[in-house]
Amino acid sequence: MPADAEIALIERLAQLETAGFSDVLDEMGYSNQVLASDLRPLDNEQRLAGIAFCVRGENRIVTQSQSDQQQRFSPYEIERAMKPGLVAVIDAGAQDAGAMIGGFVATSLKAKGCRGLVTNGGVRDSREIATVGLPTFCRFVTPINASRRWSITEVGQPVQLPGMGGGLVAIQPGDFLLGDADGCVVIPAQIAVAAIEAAETLDAIEKTITQGIRDGGTREQLFKLHPRFAHIRRLKP
Repeated sequence: MPADAEIALIERLAQLETAGFSDVLDEMGYSNQVLASDLRPLDNEQRLAGIAFCVRGENRIVTQSQSDQQQRFSPYEIERAMKPGLVAVIDAGAQDAGAMIGGFVATSLKAKGCRGLVTNGGVRDSREIATVGLPTFCRFVTPINASRRWSITEVGQPVQLPGMGGGLVAIQPGDFLLGDADGCVVIPAQIAVAAIEAAETLDAIEKTITQGIRDGGTREQLFKLHPRFAHIRRLKP
């Protein structure tokens, strides 16, 4: 379970915007941390912030020996392992028809304190998931159940999800995620504290600039008066 200090970080993270956070990560040298734009929120009004709990699965294989091996994890594995503060991150592999979760799973995860779901696969019962209040980023919505087509093959191991620009974004268990209507950002755990502090400072600076523009100042003038990125230290070459 995330420690109290991590829960406090999650609450601070939840107050920030992905746009500003993406700028911070760029300045720090982490330029490949934004998930692909086709992983969209079911509800643009719901914001996601939490710590990654990673799961990977594959399409089921027909042969019995491979099928038995693939089913070593229970379909209830994510719910069993879920703790407050975590975000379920599911690498769906090649599964492009069935849903990773539906209404029952969303309700169960929410009841256990799950902060959201991010997957490169699909979901179903989309209205119910939104009503439950589980912030969800997915690639597609479908009525099809994946249980006969897909199974969990890895739990608690790093995954890779599609990123902006066509590459892959590595997500380690314990990394932080922030999602809103603009998209979803992955924050490596080792820089989370520094990145959140920098993003909070940037947020305050940008609010000052916005107010200055409303009061009649120009963007050019205000950018000179309030450098947005001078406080950010580069952490990666």
